[in-house]
Amino acid sequence: MLRKYFHISFIVIILVLCSAIVNAKENSGTCLPCEDVQHAVDLAAIEKKLLVFSNNSLELLDEKERDWYETFQKGGLLFDGWQEISDDVVARVPEREKVKTKVSMLALGLKIGCEWSKENDVRKISTDMLKDWGKIIQKTVNKSPHKISVVISSIEHEVDRLLF
Repeated sequence: MLRKYFHISFIVIILVLCSAIVNAKENSGTCLPCEDVQHAVDLAAIEKKLLVFSNNSLELLDEKERDWYETFQKGGLLFDGWQEISDDVVARVPEREKVKTKVSMLALGLKIGCEWSKENDVRKISTDMLKDWGKIIQKTVNKSPHKISVVISSIEHEVDRLLF
């Protein structure tokens, strides 16, 4: 079921991107503005990361780990899940950064969630790290939403350092 959810989410993101590109072309004549081309390059890199991690991470999780992954994504009684946090972040960033931020948060959530869902004595990402990153994201999105891409990138680098 989790794999099905990921594939549906991925398809929705691709459709949103296609729609944005079509709208940009219709509104600008014959070519995309330079910033849209840059977003396309960024999104292509993120898409590549998503594919690598979805194929190598989700399929390796056992049933218990998948349950924890779902808890990470959806949240619990006392904490918000990554999906809700991501939606809040995307709602607050400048319009031109929404698609890139959504995809970046999805990729980062996949990476963090797969590692955090492992047994405590094996995983390299702790609940305390999740809380710290959540505070950083919340503070940034509340005070300086235009800087959220820098924060996401910083957290991603820290996660990569922990995992690789």
